[in-house]
Amino acid sequence: MQKFTGFTLIELVVVIIILAILSIVAAPKFINIQKDAKLAALSGAQAALGSANKLVYSKAAIQGQEDVDSSNTRNIDLDNDGVNDIFGYYGLIKFVVAANELAGLGPELTLKKYYGGNQTGLPYFVIEFTDSPASITNQCFLSVYYPNSPGGNVNYQLVDDDC
Repeated sequence: MQKFTGFTLIELVVVIIILAILSIVAAPKFINIQKDAKLAALSGAQAALGSANKLVYSKAAIQGQEDVDSSNTRNIDLDNDGVNDIFGYYGLIKFVVAANELAGLGPELTLKKYYGGNQTGLPYFVIEFTDSPASITNQCFLSVYYPNSPGGNVNYQLVDDDC
């Protein structure tokens, strides 16, 4: 008499049900881990840009440039070699290239100047993810608000609706 081995239909259905339950439980946890990673990356970018701005502001204050909004001339010497290295905005980093370089943002993040107009209350820079730029439908970015006058504070607003 020949004996057949293998799984019965009931055993296969039970295994499929167990796998479905595990995937239902694991999917939300995986999505939350992705959101936490994006929020941590934006938090790190905020800290990096904040440190770079503090360094530049310190150099600007030493050189008497903390009250200047430089538009045509580099006015802050970062390495004390007698050559001005960057354009300052009331002692802060004015342009994207210098801000990105000094903050050392990774390739997954993009720092952009916000060109939404000249109204007050708009961000100066926006830090967003390279693979998913900020838009009406993608609300996962960091807005950086510069002061409108010398001596003001830099403010940050994290938008994390769609992270």
